Amino acid sequence: MGRLLDVLGNATRRRILLLLTRRPYFVSELSQELGVGQKAVLEHLRILENAGLIEGRTEKIPRGRPRKYYTIRRGFRLEILLTPYIFGTSMYEPKRPMDTEKYRQARALIKSAGPAEVKIKELAEFLEEVEEKINEYMRMKQELEEVRLLTETYIENLMRRIAQENARRFEKLMEEIAPMLPKEVLDDLKRIKEEPPL
Repeated sequence: MGRLLDVLGNATRRRILLLLTRRPYFVSELSQELGVGQKAVLEHLRILENAGLIEGRTEKIPRGRPRKYYTIRRGFRLEILLTPYIFGTSMYEPKRPMDTEKYRQARALIKSAGPAEVKIKELAEFLEEVEEKINEYMRMKQELEEVRLLTETYIENLMRRIAQENARRFEKLMEEIAPMLPKEVLDDLKRIKEEPPL
């Protein structure tokens, strides 16, 4: 994850990715669009390709040498959670479409016959419905993350108090709750033992 953040931390590479979401590009086209030399563009493309974000394909043209063009290789969603108490990242990478009701509905709309205008309107309405559902889940996710953070902080404060009062009780409680807690929370609690007494 750290390497990916480093790759995306460069403004030129982000601009390249933005351009590639529109269509495939040749190196010379990217160089012209970005106002950056071809050698520098090639280095950025190499880094993006090594990170697995883009791929290059060679295309034969009627005259001249074959040309290599670049496209986005895969899609993913990267989230960063930063609060006064926690820092974390998570990545969601869409897998092969599952056979769910929404996928079946999308496929049916895409394959349906009829005037293009009608089809576009139906797809737009469906997309609006999907977007509303995503926003609903994102709100729910945010609420649950806030509840999780509140709970984790309270557990940590309680365990710190117990550790200061009775080390044996702290150890016993740690054994009991360890199987229930995420690794990150557990690691934070283990560090409490190393804190100097107040």
